[in-house]
Amino acid sequence: MVTATGASALAAGLTAASVAPATALSPATAPSTVPAEAPPGTDPRAYTTVARAITVYDEHDQPLVPAYLKAIENGLPASRAKATKRVLIVGAGPAGLLAADLLNRAGHDVTVIEANGNRVGGRIKTFRKGGHENGEQPFADPKQYAEAGAMRLPDSHPLLMALLKKHGLPLQEFYLVDVEVKNPTKKANRTWIHVNGVHMRRADYEKNPAKINDTFGVTGPNRTKTASAILADALEPAHQLIRGKEGTALVNGWVEVLKRYGHWSMYRYLTEVAKLDIRTIDLIGTVQNLTSRLHLSFLHSFLSSALIDPKTKFWEIKGGTALLADALYAPVKGKVRLDRRAVRIEHHDGKVKVHTVSEDCQTGNGGVTEVFEGDEAIITVPFSGLRHVAFDPPLTYGKRRAITELHYDAATKVLLEFSRRWWEFTEEQWKEALNSIEHKLYDKYKAGRVEDGTYLGAHKSVKDLGVTIPDKLKKCFTAFRPVMSGEPEAAHTRGGGSVSDNANRFVYFEHSGGTEIGDGGITLASYSWSDDALKWDAYTDDERYLRALAGVQAIYGRRCEVFFTTKCKTQSWMRDHYAYGEASVLFPGQHTELFPDIPASEGSLHFAGDHTSIKPAWIEGALESAVRTALKVHTG
Repeated sequence: MVTATGASALAAGLTAASVAPATALSPATAPSTVPAEAPPGTDPRAYTTVARAITVYDEHDQPLVPAYLKAIENGLPASRAKATKRVLIVGAGPAGLLAADLLNRAGHDVTVIEANGNRVGGRIKTFRKGGHENGEQPFADPKQYAEAGAMRLPDSHPLLMALLKKHGLPLQEFYLVDVEVKNPTKKANRTWIHVNGVHMRRADYEKNPAKINDTFGVTGPNRTKTASAILADALEPAHQLIRGKEGTALVNGWVEVLKRYGHWSMYRYLTEVAKLDIRTIDLIGTVQNLTSRLHLSFLHSFLSSALIDPKTKFWEIKGGTALLADALYAPVKGKVRLDRRAVRIEHHDGKVKVHTVSEDCQTGNGGVTEVFEGDEAIITVPFSGLRHVAFDPPLTYGKRRAITELHYDAATKVLLEFSRRWWEFTEEQWKEALNSIEHKLYDKYKAGRVEDGTYLGAHKSVKDLGVTIPDKLKKCFTAFRPVMSGEPEAAHTRGGGSVSDNANRFVYFEHSGGTEIGDGGITLASYSWSDDALKWDAYTDDERYLRALAGVQAIYGRRCEVFFTTKCKTQSWMRDHYAYGEASVLFPGQHTELFPDIPASEGSLHFAGDHTSIKPAWIEGALESAVRTALKVHTG
């Protein structure tokens, strides 16, 4: 589920030397840097443990994915089964649901305990009508849906692809880069980069990077390189340690990456290895989505680039990612107990008791308490949530330390509905649509003479959806509208998204085209992470929407307001009291200091979830952990 951040001065602690004027060097010509030794006390075995988790290899450096795929496709191995067990699974996200299905099919007695009272899926969440949660219609147009959580499904994730195929879920391409409206096989690169007062299409930036780079004060050879090219060059020294390797050689390559850079932040790597000055770092932070996570582990950002090939194709599920949650839920629905939040877990003498409360019990005003008993338990709750669960006896120090210290980051989405997919329009289509509202309204917008919110939702297609926007809302919106002397040219693009240095940061266009969604569409008007997300979280849901619309207008022009339906949705994962954050995004050093203890079993307790893999925030990481723990219970 991932993408966005802010374009402010670097929040990481800057020394006087790091701020001083400097010439950016290409990593190809920069002197080699040998990082210091890891801090005393680091277990040397931790490097190999983490390296094998990254590669998904066993202790003999053989790939585990083939066995995991076999389990998904054919079930757990019958020849290795022990006695039937009563298995409690805490959490009904993708990890919990898949583990439950595997163990249930293998003949075990499974009970899934889920805190949420009306849905499963965890951070797989779609704003939609119906589904297993029987959701109310979220938008004015009943055809529309939007992703609150996971939205991009990379074809480089084999377990996920196998599961999608097994359940026959309908897919369409997710265009990370925008494509031609009438020829989606051809990249368009017409979305905008809107930073430092410069408004430039991506294709034009690739031809003339200096126009934007100059606004950041980038000098030297990097002045004429795109931000993506600068970042690729910067990461090359780390990539060289693993490129083209397999088996033990690949594990050893990752061990070297971990030893050199495992305790480094991305900011430190960019300054000390890539030899980039602060102006160049600010450029790539703004345009390449790094700013708000520069102080976090170098490995987090590097792993994303290393584990997903540039040729990777991304998919989305027609109808919403929650169709995957539906498919995982269906075979174990009778085994799932909703509205049961774990508050205490006892594990004595090979037995487990999970004490739970209903949601209405948490305030002490009645409700239900219930205790579940089993032989073993798989706990998929994020460690940020386990902070509020008591264990008797206490877990090991390493596990408790991980639960206490593991860093979870914020991510917030703001989604706006429009009655027409205006981002696909040509100028002629804009002229026709605007002039259908009022004679020569197109010219009025182009001349910058629409000075208030009079035309908010004014197009007939908005009224056809049963929406009438009150005058008092139009009046209030006037205060938020950006000041513009005219309109940028029509985007005329499909999919992809734009980047800006305003609060919206990243704008994406989901579910591109297709008659099944009608003429309207949903814009992911703001997708932000970390500190950028927290600034949105300070507002209530309703307070976010007009601000997000104004941010979109600053990039694409004010005329899109005529299609605004006011039917919006937003998701803050940090404020979600089932998730406690978007995902585990580790601080420098936490991969080697904490990770080895995270997936480790403790007697009859096993731990799963994307945070127990090296693919946090990805469904694939959750699926890997589901198969790993199901096999452990089944054969142990």
